[in-house]
Amino acid sequence: PATLVLYKGVTQSPCGGASGATGPFYCPSDRKVYLDTAFFTTMRQQLGATGDFAAAYVVGHEIAHHVQNELGILGKTTQARQSAGQAEANAISVRTELQADCLSGVWAKRAETRFGSLEEGDIQEAMNAAGKIGDDALQRSAGRVPMPDSFTHGTSEQRQTWFSRGYQTGDLEQCDTFNARQL
Repeated sequence: PATLVLYKGVTQSPCGGASGATGPFYCPSDRKVYLDTAFFTTMRQQLGATGDFAAAYVVGHEIAHHVQNELGILGKTTQARQSAGQAEANAISVRTELQADCLSGVWAKRAETRFGSLEEGDIQEAMNAAGKIGDDALQRSAGRVPMPDSFTHGTSEQRQTWFSRGYQTGDLEQCDTFNARQL
């Protein structure tokens, strides 16, 4: 199992330092998910990603990176990114991140099926959060024109599509973003 590290402000990990600007991240070196609690306040107050399941989606996405690490996917994508040019490395990152979105959708579906733990509106909260933290939305909110070659996580629409795909199917096999023709 992954370990969650909650922090506020700054922290150190084997993957480097982190601050509120970093956002939540997974460090494969120590198999821990680092969550800046202030990020969830920013999501809610500045980005408009409200509701408890918006935060659950983010945590699920980061835990999905742990799953990718356990399956050997992260090691392969890290190696591929290191030997690629910037645009190609970013494209690999997008596929990795969208797969994590899909896996978080699978988790949500299985949590609902097994425990009945989702409430009305939870999936909409996750979809809203995915839309608010797409690279295009974040670049626009920073006053910049979205530049697709610089994307590392995918557009709002892509993030929503892949989360939804995971949730609708509940099937890990449907999360193969690396062989998908269209993201």
